[in-house]
Amino acid sequence: MVDDVFWDIPVQPPSSTSTRQGTESSSSSADAPPPWYPSGLLSGTPDPSTFELGLRTPMGKVYGWDFRDVLNLEWWQTLTVSWWGHWPERVDKVRVVAHTENKIVLALDKRYIVHVYPFQTGWDVSTLIRYAPWKTILEDERVLLPLGGLRNQHGDQMCMFDYHTMHAPEEISANLQDQLRLRQLGRDIGKVHASFQPETTPNAEWRWNARLKALEGALNTTTLWRAPHTKHVQGIPPFHLSLDGLLWDEYHVTLVPQPRPLTDTLLCKDERMPAVATIANLEQVIALRGAFNEDASRAMFLASWEGSLPPAWGAHTLRTLKGGLWIWRYEAILHQLARARAFGQANAESMCMDWLNDVSRIQAKLGVLRMTSLVAKTSLFLFIFCVLSIGFAESMEGPFQGGTRIFLANVFLFTAIGFHTYTDNHIPEPY
Repeated sequence: MVDDVFWDIPVQPPSSTSTRQGTESSSSSADAPPPWYPSGLLSGTPDPSTFELGLRTPMGKVYGWDFRDVLNLEWWQTLTVSWWGHWPERVDKVRVVAHTENKIVLALDKRYIVHVYPFQTGWDVSTLIRYAPWKTILEDERVLLPLGGLRNQHGDQMCMFDYHTMHAPEEISANLQDQLRLRQLGRDIGKVHASFQPETTPNAEWRWNARLKALEGALNTTTLWRAPHTKHVQGIPPFHLSLDGLLWDEYHVTLVPQPRPLTDTLLCKDERMPAVATIANLEQVIALRGAFNEDASRAMFLASWEGSLPPAWGAHTLRTLKGGLWIWRYEAILHQLARARAFGQANAESMCMDWLNDVSRIQAKLGVLRMTSLVAKTSLFLFIFCVLSIGFAESMEGPFQGGTRIFLANVFLFTAIGFHTYTDNHIPEPY
């Protein structure tokens, strides 16, 4: 892979197969801000010497650190800072592999890969190995855990991993067009999510809906959407994904954990989110980049993910009338809109707004279906009541004698069946 490359998969891929990786001139790359710099929130060129003091933005204050010395070999050979975990005893070569949406990737010889986080968004990456129960769980999964790193009061500064080769953007794009590769991806993410079952937290519906309110308010969207969630929708430990952190081999996908997104840190409180929120976010990231050009591809990706989950997390989690994928797709689009504005991505912002413009139609349809579902449940309750009261009604005189109760029971039964059938036949499929 070319050194010092701006790693990116555009939201609307150009007709040409060339990307910024190797075909753009070095001058054009030098003129553009790096992908991790929120140019939509901060003016001018990046000045890491000011990051530690905090930078005020329209979305809030961001904190970082002066990472420039880390990019040089001399820093590694005369290391004077304290770190956690494993650290290399000797480094002979430092190579900048890529700048991505949330980090700078370094190669130390051919033994280690280091993720440098210019802006800090918490300790989600290092905690996966520093907290013993999560470390034990993930050691048995296809997850590349960090070996050591630096961190301070604002979060992880860098994390070091065993050496691995990042896929080029073209390779990732090709894998996302391959149904077999999508099936592998969904399956292996589902296995990681399922492994967290012993560490789940109860449904936090009101806090999840509060996150939606915060996003809608900060982005000034005209949409408003809340949803109920079943008790089976539970929070899991934070495990963030990005496209550059997917490592395919012939049969599996290894996942490289990523830091919490910058805009999520700025706009939302830190919460344990359910597995369905993570997969919906990745689904929207993939969809906005031109994959899922066939419905079968999306269905295969999500069905393979669902197939790896505990049974209670599957059908109950995905049922549309109880939140389902659609409400999490909505939240994912809000996050993508926030990121598009923060990083000055006009095409991505336009596509997110197009999606949001269709929200009222989706809500109207779900509103009708929730009403028909309520009618079906109420009619079933009245049917049961009529049946249980028939014997008592035989001794009564007037309009509510036994024969009348039997007639009403039949009416309520057929009403319940009819409305239940209508609801089931018209619920939007999760995929």
